[in-house]
Amino acid sequence: MNATVAITLLQTILTLIPQITSSKAVNTVITALIQIIPIAVQEAQDLLGPIRNIIATLSANDKTTADQLAALKALDAQVDAAFDDAVTAYLAKRGPAPANPQ
Repeated sequence: MNATVAITLLQTILTLIPQITSSKAVNTVITALIQIIPIAVQEAQDLLGPIRNIIATLSANDKTTADQLAALKALDAQVDAAFDDAVTAYLAKRGPAPANPQ
């Protein structure tokens, strides 16, 4: 998936969230995020911001059930772990940081 297309898709989902009127619709978005997150991690770290916004917005939606909130919390943890792993991998490739002169 092209990162630009993915970002557009995520931004579209984010704009539609205020119109969600059912728990079933929340579940559909969560299912889409489950499929998108692994692609986002592989394709572009830039997608993590919109995904976090969707998770936060869904979490604040009064139509989101307790089970869905738990799924969103797990997704948020997955995003955080993926970001941390990406930073660790970047730092490992970059080598040791230069000495900090005092």
